[in-house]
Amino acid sequence: MFRLTLVDLAFFLVVSPIVHAQSRFTVGTASASPGEKSAGALEVPAGVDASTSIPIVVVSGAKPGKVLALVSGAHGTEYVSIIAIEKLIAALDPAQVTGTVSPSNNKSPTSIPSTIKA
Repeated sequence: MFRLTLVDLAFFLVVSPIVHAQSRFTVGTASASPGEKSAGALEVPAGVDASTSIPIVVVSGAKPGKVLALVSGAHGTEYVSIIAIEKLIAALDPAQVTGTVSPSNNKSPTSIPSTIKA
């Protein structure tokens, strides 16, 4: 069953707009101009749940284009998507990207069991 949480909603409202004219692209504290890669966090204030900080990366391609948001880690015990996003972040070269890619390798940091070091 799919359940939309406050974190999901906040993430997609901030990340999902399509950018027509490429300029500096910012998500949370990650901000990149064309041809740059930047890491930061998306701070989600307390609401029904406690506040949290979601790691985020912005890869702003050298050529203008659309925005792609990638999210992993919805369920803390499902590590494959987290590892895949980590590998993608390392491999993305802004000089080779058209548009903007904004991956988050763990949208739910509190869901990872405390015995696991992420």
